[in-house]
Amino acid sequence: MPRKKIRLPKPNIERQEVLAETDRRSYEVLRLSRVKYAENPYTFIDLRLFQRGYGGDGEEVLHPTKKGVQLKEEQFQRLIGKWTLVPSLLFHPIIVKKALPALRREEFDTAVFLAFKAIEVNVRKLARLPAELVGTTLMRKAFDPESGPLTNSKAPRAEREALAHLFCGAIGCYKNPHSHRDVDISFTDAFEMLLLASHLLRVLEQPTVTR
Repeated sequence: MPRKKIRLPKPNIERQEVLAETDRRSYEVLRLSRVKYAENPYTFIDLRLFQRGYGGDGEEVLHPTKKGVQLKEEQFQRLIGKWTLVPSLLFHPIIVKKALPALRREEFDTAVFLAFKAIEVNVRKLARLPAELVGTTLMRKAFDPESGPLTNSKAPRAEREALAHLFCGAIGCYKNPHSHRDVDISFTDAFEMLLLASHLLRVLEQPTVTR
């Protein structure tokens, strides 16, 4: 007796983001996508072959084929090496030295703490402020719009205040919590925080700060 085929309902895609794609042949495209399904807590990475076709209006349409593989995003990251997804050249050299090793060990909260601790150390050094000044207090003193040693007196006051808020907010949100308690964060969040830390370190290297 022939087996009866069971048709399963197609999963409902909540959102889909194309990360990269390349032509395989003139009529085929290999596409890497991030996919989130409704009623599924996980995000997936889908590597799939698409075939070129045309819609009713004559415009090109890509049709997905069964030739592909789909993994949970965290599994995909482990497979190819999380820290190589984006070149480490995007990180400031201090972040590469101080925080990237912890990121590679999957110690995400430690990596973030070390990155923003590096900002604190460099701000204190450049501003020549005492060791007892820490955290947001240090940032407020260093970037005070009127008397801060790292403020740019030639910039409009609103910009000077904004820079002080930027450094205070970054230290308050990303260094202080990690120094007081365990914080459960994902690789993606940690990576983005390290990019922010890299940006702030580069701000500290600008002539208006290091004058």
